[in-house]
Amino acid sequence: MEGKTCPSCGRYIGSLERCPYCGAKIPKHTAYYYAKYGSLSFAIIGIVFLLIFAQSIPVQYVKIGDITQTYNYAVVEIKGVVSSAPSLVIHSDGTSTLYINVDDGTGVMSVHVYSPVIGRLVEKNKVPGYGDFVKIIGNVYFRGDNVYMILNSPDAITINRAQPVYMNISEILAIGYPSANYMRVTLNVTVVSVYRTTSGSYVLNITDDTGYMDAYIPFATVYLTGNNVSIESLEGKTVQIKGCIEWYGSMMSGEWEIIPATMSDVKVIS
Repeated sequence: MEGKTCPSCGRYIGSLERCPYCGAKIPKHTAYYYAKYGSLSFAIIGIVFLLIFAQSIPVQYVKIGDITQTYNYAVVEIKGVVSSAPSLVIHSDGTSTLYINVDDGTGVMSVHVYSPVIGRLVEKNKVPGYGDFVKIIGNVYFRGDNVYMILNSPDAITINRAQPVYMNISEILAIGYPSANYMRVTLNVTVVSVYRTTSGSYVLNITDDTGYMDAYIPFATVYLTGNNVSIESLEGKTVQIKGCIEWYGSMMSGEWEIIPATMSDVKVIS
């Protein structure tokens, strides 16, 4: 039978492609090659279509409170407000990590951004600030009792920063907790004093003759958006500050403070 004996020496060789007795190469039927290379082609085409199909599937939006262990390593989308001032940690090897807390009303997700993605956020002016509404697509990770998300690209975050409303300090101080949380305002004030914390953040005591309050400028804001601005030089200056209002301290004895999203939100008037 064809393919069973060597056409050169006539000995039985089964399905071997070369005769072990005389060394002759055994020709295969044309259908064999069609099957061999055709199946490979179909496999490659199938993988290509699978990749195209996978990219066309929208990323699943989930509420933070619904994220469980089954979402470990999954890529999902979350939406919410940046509920605290972003925190930047610079490591001894020169790399850095930016931490962003996102609250969607069902829970709070810690979003981690690592070098060099942080640099690309700065380049694209997409560093989120306190009070911003954000949409973030990232990978979910569980580590023990901790769950967090990693932002891998500046294209995976959308920032909606509200237009500020003009207010004076007395109007803000008259608002009861927590009604003004995340309210974005514009203040024209005089900087009474500047205090630098041990973490590199700054606290500006400000007044507009209707009252006094503090402006808190996080280290992440100073480092990533400061462009070498000398914050100490603001003391005694009249400035315009845009930012979101946060209640600082306990519910009974706290007070309102304003947190700029970027250093461009602090402009010297005179």
